[in-house]
Amino acid sequence: MTLLSLAIYGKGGSGKSTVAAALSSCFADTTRRVLHIGCDPKADSSRLLLSGKRIRSVMGTALKTDLLDASSILMTGIKNITCIEAGGPEPGVGCAGRGITRTFELLRDLDVSLNDYDMVIYDVLGDVVCGGFATPMKDGYARQVLVVASGSILSLLAANNIMKAVWRFYRNGVRLAGLVGNYHTGDRFRENLIRFAQATGTKVLAHIPHDPEVQKAEESGMTIRDYRPDGPTAAILTDLAGDLLTAGGDNPKPRPLDEEAFEAFLWQMRDSTST
Repeated sequence: MTLLSLAIYGKGGSGKSTVAAALSSCFADTTRRVLHIGCDPKADSSRLLLSGKRIRSVMGTALKTDLLDASSILMTGIKNITCIEAGGPEPGVGCAGRGITRTFELLRDLDVSLNDYDMVIYDVLGDVVCGGFATPMKDGYARQVLVVASGSILSLLAANNIMKAVWRFYRNGVRLAGLVGNYHTGDRFRENLIRFAQATGTKVLAHIPHDPEVQKAEESGMTIRDYRPDGPTAAILTDLAGDLLTAGGDNPKPRPLDEEAFEAFLWQMRDSTST
């Protein structure tokens, strides 16, 4: 039975895939069976778990052959982590979220049971929570949602929209685990994220400061957890993984801001930084 089903959302460029891959590596170190599902049309979430290699996405495979079996879409990465990439249609053609819904359809058709894994990690694009990208929440696959944000205005807007989806699907058993601040462009937005968490009734579970070693790790095709296991960023992510495993998982509904309240929050944020 799956112990943790976690969807990691975040605006494109927020570092959500960096965090997702590192967490999958951390969970695998606990000798648990981990399934890592990339739900981004770029199909690059699992690259750091596959020593820099990219695998053919579900959408790419489905378009090229009708003779699918589980080995066509599943690949084993480091530490025995099973990886799959949903992918998406060609740019300008079709719905970007279709790859996610198609992935779950194929997993059912191929008798791949998510319950065979202790941990299922979904790495989901969070710029727009359309029907396809909301599938892990909407259809009850993910029970916990983690939002990665830098604290910039656009990342907070995406986080607020993701919270709206969590609020909508709360009745399905979906819970917001919290926020992760990833300050890869510098930590000047850290206070913004803390204030946003307070305004929406959630909490920041971890603050990840800018670390040049992360870029070096990714250029080497590795997670920061495996590239510098004794470094400060790896320590933060390891602690975060432990917190997610031991959390009760029954967090109250988040309080996403409506458009007027979000605009007021932004003005308040600007005023506080200008004084």
